[in-house]
Amino acid sequence: MVLNLELLAELVAFQQYGTLSATAEHLMITQPSVTRGMRRLEADLGVTLFDRRVSNHITLTDTGALAATEAQKLLAASDRFAETVHNYDNAQHEMTVASVAPGPIRFVDEIHSQLPGQLTLSHTSMTADQVIPALQTFKARLVFTNTEIMTDEIESLYLGTESIGLGIDKFNPLAQRQAVTFNDLTGMSFLVVQDIGPWKKIVEDNIPDAAFLYQADLGAMSQISRYSNFPFFFSNLTQATSATAARFDNDTRNRVPIEDLHNQLEFYGTYLKRDRQTIRPLLQKISQLWPA
Repeated sequence: MVLNLELLAELVAFQQYGTLSATAEHLMITQPSVTRGMRRLEADLGVTLFDRRVSNHITLTDTGALAATEAQKLLAASDRFAETVHNYDNAQHEMTVASVAPGPIRFVDEIHSQLPGQLTLSHTSMTADQVIPALQTFKARLVFTNTEIMTDEIESLYLGTESIGLGIDKFNPLAQRQAVTFNDLTGMSFLVVQDIGPWKKIVEDNIPDAAFLYQADLGAMSQISRYSNFPFFFSNLTQATSATAARFDNDTRNRVPIEDLHNQLEFYGTYLKRDRQTIRPLLQKISQLWPA
C-alpha cells in the first residue's frame, strides 16, 4: 500500500482543528477537497475513520484518532528523512560546525585559515539536547559541547577550557584590581550577548542581584559597549577576535580576570565515529591552538 502524505497531513490537521472547514482553512484548500481526500484515505486503508451519523458534524472514530496520531509520527519521520538526505548531500561538500556556546565558534572563525578542510561555521545556538539529533541528521558534522558524549555512534575529544574575564570602566574601583570574583560583581549591570549557552546559567547563578542586559545582535552590542560604561564579559577564546578588540579600542576599559571556582567550562569536539578519520586531525589542530 502506498500512502499519500498529503492526505495524512489533512487527517492530522482535522484532529487538531476539529472541523472540515477549519482544516480546509488551515491547509488553504477547499472544504470539498478535504472531504474527498478523507474518503479516499478511508478507502486506501479499508477502515472507517470518521463518524458521520450527525449531519454536518463529523468526528473521528477511535480508529480515526489512532490513525491521526500514527500519521503525525509518519509525517515527522518523512520530514526527518528528507532533512537527513539533504544535509548529508551538503556534508559531502562542506563541514558544518556548530556549538552550544559562542566562544568556540568565534575562536575557530579567528583561526580558520590555519585549519585543514573546508568549514562552514554555524553561528546559531544549539542546546545540549539538540546535539545528538543534529549529528544523526548531518545538520552538523562537528559540534563543540561542554560535556563529553560517548555512544555507539558518537564520540568526543577534549579540546580545552573557556573562562571569562571582565571589561570594566577604568574609573570603576574594580578596574584597578588584579582579579575579581563573581561575588565582587554583586548588584552590577552587564551587557551580555543573548545566546551564550551554558554561561547564562553560570553568571546568573553566581553573581548576586545582577542585571543582565541581553543583546541579540553582536554588532549592536559592540557599538553599545564602545559608547557606554556598562561592563561586559569576554573569554580566553574571544579576546583575540576583532569584535572584542573593538570594545577596548577607545581605551576606556580595563581587562580584569575573574578568578572564581565556577568560572570554567570544559569543551569537547563531538562527532560521529564514522567521521573520525576526517574530524580528528582537525580537532587536534584546534586543541594545539586553543588559548590558555
